[in-house]
Amino acid sequence: MTGQRHSTTGVIAALIAGVLIYGFAMGTTYPLLGIVLADRVTGTWNGLNAAATGLGLLVGVAVVPIVSRRVGAGRTALIGIVAMAFALAALAIARDYWLLFAMRFLLGCGANMLFVVAETALNVFTTPERRGRVMGIYAAAVALGFVAGPAVVALMPDRPALLLSVCAGITVLALLPLRAAEAPVDRSVRPTSALRILPAVAAFPFAFGFLTVASAIDAVVISLLPIIALTQSHPVETGALFVTIFHIGLLIGQPLIGIALDRIGRRRTILGCCLLSLGCSAVLAFADRFGVWPAACLMLIWGGANYGLYTGGLALIGDRFVGEALTAATAAFAAVYAIAAVASPILVGGVIDTLGAAGFYGATAGIYLIATLGGAAFFRPDEPTLQPALERPRS
Repeated sequence: MTGQRHSTTGVIAALIAGVLIYGFAMGTTYPLLGIVLADRVTGTWNGLNAAATGLGLLVGVAVVPIVSRRVGAGRTALIGIVAMAFALAALAIARDYWLLFAMRFLLGCGANMLFVVAETALNVFTTPERRGRVMGIYAAAVALGFVAGPAVVALMPDRPALLLSVCAGITVLALLPLRAAEAPVDRSVRPTSALRILPAVAAFPFAFGFLTVASAIDAVVISLLPIIALTQSHPVETGALFVTIFHIGLLIGQPLIGIALDRIGRRRTILGCCLLSLGCSAVLAFADRFGVWPAACLMLIWGGANYGLYTGGLALIGDRFVGEALTAATAAFAAVYAIAAVASPILVGGVIDTLGAAGFYGATAGIYLIATLGGAAFFRPDEPTLQPALERPRS
């Protein structure tokens, strides 16, 4: 039993090490390639190029069931890593606009081949009573990449080829732990059909609703927060600082939220995240009336609480689904995340033009209010970690 537990812990550690690559690659390429293209194309064409990654993420969701049925889930994750490494190496030397587009598409596709398999496997290998903590560490690992990537770009904005080459090398190194986890992942993760993705969403709409809010807000913050800050009389540098602090809060908050998911339950923790996010976004509507650092403190709390909805959602689908249904639900999670990340900045851009920053924060607070009231009234998930030990379902 002890040996089996050690083996399971090793698989979990290998999967988390692999997703660190996802966060770092995405966190580096989004700002870096935007800088590279800034002097060559208009903002519209720059944004279109960035959208290639989101499109690749969507296609990756459809590719995972096909590839995993042929070669197994573990090998699918390895193929995703190889695709990411190739794309990053090509991006380091590419100059043509459409070649950059194609490689960013491949990067997104490969990332979700890793992403879907890793999240499914983490839920399979994690017992209900510690699922929240494992998902909190996993979410923090992804966040670490999104914090470290932009920080490295800020230090070396004029060395894109070097940075992308280093990213490619690090990605190749991720093959080592994931290769060790390949066999147990193949045995434990059941391939599914893309046709089961929509039924998974319909079976558990609250989990996917909370995910949509978390991913949409995160995408808006990383892409539009500096512009929002400008409309509240903050300089661009302050807006960039807010983005960093928001994601530091995300990084720090997820392990704490994971503990809360296991100790006080899924429902209380998720509704608490909604309330905290509601309070932060409502007060930030008046950020032009107080100083930078009070606003930054709110950003720190908001970042952790908002992404807690994602971490909680992962624990929820692990509690609810097994076998092929779990793989389908995880693929649906990845698809919803990608759609929200692509669509939300477009929609919010119009809100900012029409209503300004206060309108954006007010609308955001309204979304959290709806989520809180709807969750309080109708959200009744299974609470495996709150059941007496003898009644807990076996994993």
